[in-house]
Amino acid sequence: MDFVNPLSDLIKYLYGLACTHLGYIYNLKDDVDLLQRETQELNAKSEDVKATVQREEEEGAVQRTRVVMNWLGKVQNFLGGVDQVLGEARERDRIKCLGHCLPQNCWSGYQLGKTVDRMLNEARELKEARELKKEELNTTLPLLSPLVLAMPMDETVGLDISFNKVWKWLVHEKEIRVIGLYGIGGVGKTTLMKRINNDLSRAKHGFEVVIWVVVSRQVKEDNIRDIIRRGLHIKDELWEQWSRNGATHIHLCEVLTHKKFVLLIDDVWARLDLSKIGVPRSCLENGSKVLFTTRSKTVCYQMKVDKAYQVQCLTPEEALGLFENNVGKSIVHFHPEIPELAKNIVLECKGLPLALITVGQAMAGKDIPGEWRHALTTLRNKPHKLQGMVEEVYHILKFSYDNLNDATRQACFLYCCCFPEDYPIITDKLIELWIGEGLLGDTNDVYHMRDEGASILGDLKRACLLESGPHYRCPYEQATVKMHDVIRDMATWITHDHGQRENKLLVIETEEDMSTEMISKWREAEKVSIWGNLIANINQAPPMCSQLETLFVRETEVRFVPRGFFKSMMACLKVLDLSDNSKIESFPEEICNLISLEHLNLSSTCITKLPKEIKNLTRLRCLLFDNRYLPHRIILIPTGAIASLPLNVLSLRESNLEKEEEVVEELGDMQDLTDLSILV
Repeated sequence: MDFVNPLSDLIKYLYGLACTHLGYIYNLKDDVDLLQRETQELNAKSEDVKATVQREEEEGAVQRTRVVMNWLGKVQNFLGGVDQVLGEARERDRIKCLGHCLPQNCWSGYQLGKTVDRMLNEARELKEARELKKEELNTTLPLLSPLVLAMPMDETVGLDISFNKVWKWLVHEKEIRVIGLYGIGGVGKTTLMKRINNDLSRAKHGFEVVIWVVVSRQVKEDNIRDIIRRGLHIKDELWEQWSRNGATHIHLCEVLTHKKFVLLIDDVWARLDLSKIGVPRSCLENGSKVLFTTRSKTVCYQMKVDKAYQVQCLTPEEALGLFENNVGKSIVHFHPEIPELAKNIVLECKGLPLALITVGQAMAGKDIPGEWRHALTTLRNKPHKLQGMVEEVYHILKFSYDNLNDATRQACFLYCCCFPEDYPIITDKLIELWIGEGLLGDTNDVYHMRDEGASILGDLKRACLLESGPHYRCPYEQATVKMHDVIRDMATWITHDHGQRENKLLVIETEEDMSTEMISKWREAEKVSIWGNLIANINQAPPMCSQLETLFVRETEVRFVPRGFFKSMMACLKVLDLSDNSKIESFPEEICNLISLEHLNLSSTCITKLPKEIKNLTRLRCLLFDNRYLPHRIILIPTGAIASLPLNVLSLRESNLEKEEEVVEELGDMQDLTDLSILV
């Protein structure tokens, strides 16, 4: 009888299986009632958790935990499917599966009962919320401070009231989404925004990301988008794919919609269409903010701000404090006459922080009352009849320029106007240009001149006429300097002979400025700077340029210059910079007729051959021909082409030479050559 026990177990198993499956049909009505009760209780618990989370998030500095987000998502999915099941069950609440025969739709009733049983168990598990119990109902966690690039800055003076007001709008008032800070140049708008940026890096405020963008007059929307996407850590490959489709702003908007962010935009000169950038108003509905600075109240309203705030000049007490911080309190109180003179100088600065800092730096170290009286007399005797920037900013800032007391330093400072606004000027390249212009003397000792250039840069930065810019990392790390836009405007005004010769220096950044009407101004110019990728064509030669000594054509999309372009400047041009024009492939041979040329920069072009006629440049002292765009570029320098030139500097970095031995032998015989950079 060994087969009896296995048979008994099998019968018990089949009976249990049958009871379970029959139970789906017999217990359907009771299970449906239970499911309705469990669903109601689960929904109530879900609403309680959501209310708790929303209240804590609105109070700030917290975010819901991933456990809670996961649980709420499961509940939402469950509730979405239970209504349909309960509706079907109500239509079948009279189903009877036992009787003389099985109903025709018994199978579907069985399936429904099985579904109700499964959902009943699922509802009970969600209601128990073991994971929430395990976390002791911790529905939220403190928010981490976002990764914010802190801006270097000194302790601020006189900004506390402004800061507290703007901070309240930014952090605590959700309905205020776009804020504009406006005021005259140098009043402290950027300083205020830097302080806000730095406080955002320390505070738990509920924002996930903070992005800083500088706009300036020449708006480049692609650059703005690129800075924003870097702040969002969007990978280069994905960004390039979006760019090819021409839909970067659409994708940027999609990413920002799922972030709570602060976008800080500095130096807005005209209405900036945020929608075209990829930051429409819809992106701000989750509490995100846009804060920007501008000199124009009109721009604030054109950009439809929720709040416009005017950054005011400092009170006399605040201004004196800022001035003393830059002069040094020990100097101000060194002699009993100086404190009163300092107060009067501060009054002449009219509470403008940029002027106070600049003049304060100029007076640092001066401890003789006569120097202070002279400074005060100088400030008071400046004319203040014209309205606007000249009388309120330029004349005051020019005091710092005049106080350089050195014509070389003044000339080097004004030379920086040749670069576009907000352009980070690589210091080594700037010094090479100073040398090429002859601003650092007439000597063959290029190393001494470079050291002098470095010293001048230090003096200009300490005088607050230049400031350190971001480091340039291509192809290697290089320091840069920048001119504050107000100081650059003042320097340009000086360069233009105080506004009397507007065409003395021309900085061209658009093709519209290369029109016949505009190019006719070159006949009065001493320096012309054609700059930027908005310029793709140079279609005509300029008129007679008898005064033109310096010409930049930098970082453009130009492929070639028209015939006769250099003809009108053959006798006078001393400095020619064609660097960073990646589409120029052939050497413009008319350059060989520029008999006064002393400095020629062909770096980072696609030129691979120099003409033999380059030997006609009998005054050429510096030839820069570095390579960045063409790997393993081979340069052809014809035999004897440069052997007779009075070169002091020759740079051929990252390039190989055709007929290398012959060229190197020639270079060895060039007696004036003191600085050679070559790949051998």
